[in-house]
Amino acid sequence: MLSSIFLSVIANISILCTVSYVFVKLIPKEKNYTLSLKKKLGMIGIASITSFILMLFSVTLPEEAILDFRQIILILLVYYFGPSVSIPTAFLIAALRLLLGINPASIHTAFVYVLLGLLLPYVSSKLTKRFNNYAVLSGLNVVCVAAISLNLYFLYDDILLSILICFSLLILSSIVVIAVTAFIEDLIKNLHLYLEEQEHAQMDYLTGLYNMRAFNKKWKMIQADKSITKTAFMILDIDHFKWINDNYGHANGNFILRQLAVILNVGAPDHELIYRVGGEEFCLILNHLSYEEQKEVAENIRVSVAGKEFLLENGAGINITVSIGLAASSQQKDMKKLFRLADRCLYMAKDQGRNQVIGATLESE
Repeated sequence: MLSSIFLSVIANISILCTVSYVFVKLIPKEKNYTLSLKKKLGMIGIASITSFILMLFSVTLPEEAILDFRQIILILLVYYFGPSVSIPTAFLIAALRLLLGINPASIHTAFVYVLLGLLLPYVSSKLTKRFNNYAVLSGLNVVCVAAISLNLYFLYDDILLSILICFSLLILSSIVVIAVTAFIEDLIKNLHLYLEEQEHAQMDYLTGLYNMRAFNKKWKMIQADKSITKTAFMILDIDHFKWINDNYGHANGNFILRQLAVILNVGAPDHELIYRVGGEEFCLILNHLSYEEQKEVAENIRVSVAGKEFLLENGAGINITVSIGLAASSQQKDMKKLFRLADRCLYMAKDQGRNQVIGATLESE
């Protein structure tokens, strides 16, 4: 009997760890994400199948009752993915329990899981405000074990037997909850580290803006996105930047670049679409704006730079200007041509005296 229980516990733990790994892998590898309907349905399906498998490795009790750790699946879904995933899963777990045979034990258990599916999200929201994840998940497990034990009491009408089963299940399931949670948290931590490394690989260390690598990736996404019909590249270059470096030093040149990045963050419609693409060269992507609005953004940035006193490291101030090339497209979306056109407009702005905006549309080429 003890060996059978031991093997069932080991099987349940192995299954839970495997499924936890799958759940974490289903989380989109993005900094901020929303689970799609497809992923939610996938999680519900996997969780339901897993609960059925756990039942097959359960400990059989008198009156055809079975005991396993399938409540932990429900607990993890409630805590990590919310009621939109956990509630449908609870109803499916209840239905699957009836597939193993309709009897008083299965009917009572099905009712308990429907009740837990509705109750646990509320309990989780209350506990999350006050406790850490381990305490919250352990608290949810206590609620589940209490409901399961109450169900067994009504089934057996034996309070001592119910307490014994409750105590044994609580100890074992609490250990499993903590172990599985530690496993999941480690997986999530590694996922966050991966996302941070990805983020750093796309960031310019000096200005904190995105770099050329991120820029190339973004314009490919824009070209493939049919919902974006109006787009533009705005390339900006600091006038006489070599003279600044030669006369004030590269440290001051870098200091000026960082100050310029702040102005661009303020002046750009979307601060996620600003890139440092060269030494003193920056590029902004302007989506969903008319050509007149695009020119207005470019001109406002030019005026802001020209009207600001840039500080040097010794506290002195200097004035700088920028030249801007703007290339817009509202029909064609050939981003390589668009970038070349913006670059050509930038050099025209420099050739015609600097400190100005020269714009063109891809359709007029």
